[in-house]
Order: sequence, then C-alpha cells, then structure tokens
Amino acid sequence: MNTTSKNILCAGLGLFLLYILFFILSSTSSPLKFELKKAHYPFAIIENTETCDPIINLDDIKLDSSKTNHSDSLFRERVLLIGDSQLEGLRDPIYKYCNINNHDLVATVLWYGSTTKSWAESDTLSFFIEEYKPSYLFIALGLNELFVNDLENRRNYIKSILAPVKKSGIRYFWIGPAAWEKDKGITTLMAEMNGKFFYPSHNLKLDRCDDKMHPTRKGARIWMDSVATYVTSLGKYGLDLNIKKDTTIKIINSPLIIIPQSK
Repeated sequence: MNTTSKNILCAGLGLFLLYILFFILSSTSSPLKFELKKAHYPFAIIENTETCDPIINLDDIKLDSSKTNHSDSLFRERVLLIGDSQLEGLRDPIYKYCNINNHDLVATVLWYGSTTKSWAESDTLSFFIEEYKPSYLFIALGLNELFVNDLENRRNYIKSILAPVKKSGIRYFWIGPAAWEKDKGITTLMAEMNGKFFYPSHNLKLDRCDDKMHPTRKGARIWMDSVATYVTSLGKYGLDLNIKKDTTIKIINSPLIIIPQSK
C-alpha cells in the first residue's frame, strides 16, 4: 500500500472514531447539572473532618451533597455560612451552636479575599443556595472593605447579594466585619441596608492574631457568643441559638468549601 493510500485510510478511521464519540455523547442522559456563569475562580476545595478531598471542579460538588441532606424531621434549620477569611474563626463556634441547638450547618463557603463586589458580580451564592437549599443564611463579609469609599457602588453590590436570598425566601443574618480599626463607612452602610438583621461586630474588643486583623480562636468564640445572643433575640425572624455549652464538638458532615483568592 502506498503512502497516499495509508494517509487516506488513517484519515477515514479517525473520522469514523470521532463519529462514534459524538454519537455516544449525544445519547447520554446525564448532562451537567450545575454551571457557574460568571465565576472568577476555576476550582474549589472541599474539606471534611472525615476526609480531605483534593482540588476538584465545582461541577463535582454535587457528589458530596448527600453527606448533608439530612431529614427535615431531624433538624429545625438548614444553615449555610458564607463569607471571607473571617470564617476561619467563625466556622467552629457557629457549627457548635447549630449542633447543640439542633440545627444543621449544611456547608461553609469561605472565599478568601472576597468582598461584596466579588459576590455580587458572580452567581456563586445562587449556586450554593441551589446546591444546599438552606433555610437560614449567615453572611460574614466586609473585612476586606474597611477602607473603600465608593459606598454607592457597595450599596448596589449588597442589593445584588440579597436579591437571590429574598427571592428564595431564605431568612438571613449579616455578621458585620470584626474591624480592627475604624472603617470609612462600610459598616454604617451594611447596618442601614440590613436593619435588625445586622450585627455590629466592629464594636467588640477582641483578641487578634499575629496579623493584628483577624480575631483569635478565643476571640472568635466570644464574638459568636455575642452574635448568638442577638440573633436569638430576634425570635421567629432570627435563629434559635439559645443553648450554649462549653464543650468540644468535632465537625462532621459539614463541608468547608474554600474558594481561593483571585489573582
């Protein structure tokens, strides 16, 4: 067989295999379930205390959701926690309060370096609301915006963040930034826009980590004690976190989803 004939045969075989591939793909009944339309990050990390999974695509998050789909008869509220690096300290005490008070912290979404702008300009929150179907949402944002002065822009970002929350009918509470020094107006704006569903964390005196910005673990526990007291006082509009016990509770079946800071 000459060279020309071999080339024609190889080309024909390649086209045939390509046809078979497209035929198989077109006949599948399992399309991708989720899509981030405007995400600014390529991946997330799912971490549990039971397992520590490698970096995975966001489309694979649905594979872990069965770990948190508990019966409504077992838990009064399904709580989702989202925010910036402040969640490093807040996650443990929030999980503890939820566990003791018979609520389920279904997931924590920690987006490093994020701001109201980051969350408003992506559909990240809508994605995780659809994924975990919470009945209550904790938002802890603002630490990276203490010195911004484009407050009208921030007002619009906050409106965009709250839009899917209100559309879904989810009750929520905004934990204000634990500012280490006076801001340029962001906490006043957040308080104005969230009313009684906002906690002024900047008024607390908290121990700080070596970076002088983030509260220590002990500081975060004291912080959450204050938040829990306030959010419980809201009655049916808040979250019942009335029971408090000084005990160590291991986090299980509550994924920590880490979104890296955008470069």
